[in-house]
Amino acid sequence: MYLKALNEIIDLLDKGGHEHWKKWFLLAKEYYVDGNHEKSFKKVLGAYGGMGSFNDVFWNLFNDDFERLEYLKGEIWRYSKSKL
Repeated sequence: MYLKALNEIIDLLDKGGHEHWKKWFLLAKEYYVDGNHEKSFKKVLGAYGGMGSFNDVFWNLFNDDFERLEYLKGEIWRYSKSKL
């Protein structure tokens, strides 16, 4: 579930032109694929909270993509939080 969600988030961020967040989640994916799961989960959780965080972005996506991204944001946060 986690890797699939990361891939989908990365694709949606690319679609919306959000290069900074795309790179952020690509790095989280790289950590995970390399076997450093804890570092990946920490990277994901680091995106949430504070001014200018992943929660504060205007996504520039059409409705279906926006709704999917919002869903995935919650799922990936909950999953990462549960693993630490």
